[in-house]
Amino acid sequence: MANLCPRGAALKMDLTRSCFTANESIILFIYGQVYFILALSIILRPYSQSRLEMARTLPLLAAFALTQALVKWGTVFIPMQALYTSDRLLLTMRAAQLLLLGMSFTFLLAFGLKMMLPRSWHPQIVRRASLLLYLFWSSAVLAAWLLNLAPPNDIILTADVASRYLLALPGGLLAAIGLCRQAQGAIGSMKVTAINNFLRAAGIALAIYALLDGLIVPSAPFFPAKYLNQEAIRKLLGVPAELFLGLVGLVIAYSISKALQVFQIETTHWIEEMERAQALAADRERIGRELHDGTIQSIYASGLILEDVRQALDSEPERARAQLDRAIANLNRAIQDIRSYIFDLRHDEEVEDIGACIARLIKDFRINTLIEVDLCVEGKQQHMIGPDRAQDLCQIAREALSNVARHSRAQHVDVLLHYGERHLTLRIADDGVGFPTSSPDGSGRGLKNMRERAQLLEGALVVEGTPKEGVTVALTVPYKD
Repeated sequence: MANLCPRGAALKMDLTRSCFTANESIILFIYGQVYFILALSIILRPYSQSRLEMARTLPLLAAFALTQALVKWGTVFIPMQALYTSDRLLLTMRAAQLLLLGMSFTFLLAFGLKMMLPRSWHPQIVRRASLLLYLFWSSAVLAAWLLNLAPPNDIILTADVASRYLLALPGGLLAAIGLCRQAQGAIGSMKVTAINNFLRAAGIALAIYALLDGLIVPSAPFFPAKYLNQEAIRKLLGVPAELFLGLVGLVIAYSISKALQVFQIETTHWIEEMERAQALAADRERIGRELHDGTIQSIYASGLILEDVRQALDSEPERARAQLDRAIANLNRAIQDIRSYIFDLRHDEEVEDIGACIARLIKDFRINTLIEVDLCVEGKQQHMIGPDRAQDLCQIAREALSNVARHSRAQHVDVLLHYGERHLTLRIADDGVGFPTSSPDGSGRGLKNMRERAQLLEGALVVEGTPKEGVTVALTVPYKD
């Protein structure tokens, strides 16, 4: 009875081995299909205009994936031709497949080198280094073939194993390290957690691929291929090494296709930067126009009044005194306007704490306008808002307070900052004269800028005002991971 279990286990192993052997062509075809899909996902993704370092290396990864697919499909296709073609032609096809395999590993090595080397290095260095290794390998194969140093099948086998040790193993490991570095470098600085995780997953999968395809090679009569080879794995586990390589390839294809979404995110950031620049330019143009038409003209008029005062100071002291009071009043108004414009133009270089930013705005607002403001903060900031989004939030708050200072004639302002579970809410309400209507969509450039910024934040901005009851500006913004 004690011998039944080992026999049963051996029987199961034999059945498993027989099943995978019978379906090996299907496994190889699926293997090739996985890498072909990876190549297509890279080729069809628009990234040529990207400023990310990874963009310049992706064509090499696509070339590796495409040639890998062709090599594996050749492993299925070439044996089928044995019944219809001569041995010489069959041997030629195998030689071509071998050269394509070496080229595939060369693309992987170039991809890894390019990911690792600094961007300042000339790309020709990577190309030449990879090409020299490929030429060294292929020249050795050709010389052995022409000099008839060994039977063709032995040459092909030895060259296959050498290409894995020389090109696939270091190429896969360098590519793995390069992808992990990308997750910590420029792409990591974008603070897109999901993309970083997919890049790390692809890097780990490539490291496993390097070990599986670079160390577990076809069985050959020399060390270490004599002991660590695909046949040994098949005998030990009952499954071909290609099955594990196919699964690893599936992880690489899925992770890379997901990580390529970083280029779409980068494009979105470009658009947001352009829209933000347009909004800021419009702000500056509006304030510059108002300064020219209002404040500068007022200062110029005060200068003319003071010239008249100088002339009338001795002959008409009473008129000179009245003109002097008028000039002082004009200059005081101009100073107040300039303070308001400076408050509107002031930018924080990088805003992380939205609460601290709002508090600074309110402090400046009180000093410049002498209007009383109450700030209420509900909840705590538990989500990262990001400097760009926080700056847009501050700009909306700044514009709302600036409108209060210029137009509302308010005595009191209430500011509410509420941190919800999924949304942040900012509410600014004054007790001023309000709007003539409850829908002030066309009442000024400032409100238009606020709405544009709210759209950039994917938030909702509601502005409500009624005569003699003040204006309420309410902004609701979703968090982003």
